[in-house]
Parts: sequence; structure tokens; C-alpha cells
Amino acid sequence: MLLVAAATWGGGYTFSKIALDAIDVQWMMAIRLTLGSMILAVALWPRIRRTRLSHMVIPGMLLGLSYWMAFMFQMEGLTSIAPGRNAFLTATYCVIVPFLVWCVARRAPTMRNIIAAIICLVGIGFISLPSTGLGLDFSTGDALTMVGALIFALNLVLEGMFAKKFDPLILTLYEFVIAGIMFLAGALIFEPIPSLTSFTPTISWSMAYLIVGSTLIAQTFQNAAFSKIPATQGSIILCTESLFGVLFAIVLVHEHVSIETALGFVLIFCAILLSELRIQHHRRPRAESMDPNNGIAGGHLGISHHRESRERHQPAH
Repeated sequence: MLLVAAATWGGGYTFSKIALDAIDVQWMMAIRLTLGSMILAVALWPRIRRTRLSHMVIPGMLLGLSYWMAFMFQMEGLTSIAPGRNAFLTATYCVIVPFLVWCVARRAPTMRNIIAAIICLVGIGFISLPSTGLGLDFSTGDALTMVGALIFALNLVLEGMFAKKFDPLILTLYEFVIAGIMFLAGALIFEPIPSLTSFTPTISWSMAYLIVGSTLIAQTFQNAAFSKIPATQGSIILCTESLFGVLFAIVLVHEHVSIETALGFVLIFCAILLSELRIQHHRRPRAESMDPNNGIAGGHLGISHHRESRERHQPAH
């Protein structure tokens, strides 16, 4: 089940890229989160009726704002770089979280976290090597994606803090609703309304995949699996999301991966594994509580994500 969840979330990067060929970023995310919120609200309705929602406004606003910002940067980055590259750069949030916890909770990262961060930086360096010539090929899309990864990490730290006091599933619903509203407002102000002709069968199936696959099926499988196996084992399995992100990109959109980039992917994946080892409790970016000092796996995002566990509950991640 967890392997299916990881594969589904990994595929979200490629299907987000396909959807972005016809729909602007904010409209795509507005549609995705609005429909996802509706589905989640129906599923959680009995719990919603028992919850005092007014007590969760400020945590919900903070989570929704950070979730919106993270996806804005990640998806804007995805418009100009390949989905596999976007998947691995987004996954670096796993390595970033312990250092944000250090800033917020004054809990120093372990030597393992520091080594993982160094390996991750080396991996990013290999990804940035140009196919020919000297220097680095770190594009604007790469930079936007890395900023998104940083904000995803911040979002997870906030979730870890708030989930100790509030229902994590209701927090996720708040997060979806507020981020969806912000994406819708931004889309109405800054982007043209997509025409019906934009929703070709390919685009429509891609959106369906992001809403149903990344949000519902993958999350359900993860929740069911974590009730049967240790969280440490599960977190390692879910690390394969970034690998599936590259696999989907190669198969569906024929992404070219150079030797240098492949080596960078391997180093980042090793850094993520090192960061996830010896973890007592697992949490992703896209709807359960997460202790920021415990396991973190990626968003998303798309959708993520996560990386959300979140929605990536990401999507792209």
C-alpha cells in the first residue's frame, strides 16, 4: 500500500506539469484545492460537527498561508524545469526540517542531520552542473523550487506544533480551504479564466489524477498501511516518492536525465534516507499530525505535498 502511495504522489509532479501546459498555476491549484476541500469536508463532516472551528482560525490561517506560498513557488518552478528535477529538489525539505526545528524550538540537529544536509547540498550541486562547459546551471525554476521546499519544511514544523493541540485532519481541511481561497483570489486578479477548450481529455485526466489519486487514494493507502507496519519502515518506503517522480517523468514526458543529474538524484535520495533513519514517527506534506523531530517525507503537492501526511495529503508533491 505504501509503495502505491509513494508512486501516486511521485506521479503527481508529472501530471501537474502536464496540467500546467494548459492551465495557469493559480487556476490549477484553485481547482485542485477547492474540489479537494469539498471531498475532504464530506469525508470529515461528522468530525467537523464535533469541533469548535473558531478555536482553530489562527493555526489554520498560518498553515493555509504557508501551504499556499510553498505551492506557489513549487508550481512556478515546475513551469520551467522538468518534473523529475522538481520532485528531487522539493524532496530536500526532509533535510531542511531539523534545522528549522533548531531555529524554532532550540533543539539542535544531530550529526546525522548535518551529514545529510551536506550530502544533499553536494547532490544539488551535481544537478546544477551543465551538460556542457563549466560553471553551474542553477536556473530560476530551480531556485523557486528550492524556496518552495524551504516553505514546505516550515509548513511541516508549524503542523507539528499545532497538531499537539488541535485535530490534525481538521487542520488540513482549514489548510486546503484557506490556500484554495488565496489561489482563487490570485487567479481571478492576475490570470485569465481558463477556457473550456483548455480542458482536453489529457488535461482533465491529469486534474482528476491530482485530486482523486494524490489527495484521496494515496492518503487512504498511507493511513491504512501505517496501522499495520512500523512508522520507521513506512517512512523509508515513502522516500521512494522522488524516485517515482523521475520515473513518471521519463516515461510520460520523456525527461532526459544526464549522468551528472542522475548522480545528484542519488545523493539527494541518500541524504533523505539518512535523514529518515532511526525515526519513531512518520509524517508527510500533503493530513495527520507530525512531530518535526520525527520522520518527514514529501508534496504535494504536488500536490505534494506534500510534502502532507498532507496532500500531497502535495502534490507536487
